[in-house]
Amino acid sequence: MRTRRRTLILGVVVALMLILSACGSPDALDGETLLQNRCTECHDLQRVTDSQKSATEWEETVERMIQQGAELNEEEKEVLVDYLAENYGP
Repeated sequence: MRTRRRTLILGVVVALMLILSACGSPDALDGETLLQNRCTECHDLQRVTDSQKSATEWEETVERMIQQGAELNEEEKEVLVDYLAENYGP
């Protein structure tokens, strides 16, 4: 009986760990990480860091990059635009 209970508890713990890992890593929604991992596939960071744009301009730029193939979902796009506007705004 105890072995069954332990096996069940272990199974539940493993299932929870799998569910949590499937939800994505915290880095996935970090603006700096998104910038480094997604934007540098096509160009270097200096192209971004030399720019000074408003939030609206960054949103337009990121949208244009998505249309050209950048892989960002809507939530990642918002995080990235917020990061860019905060760190590379006027």
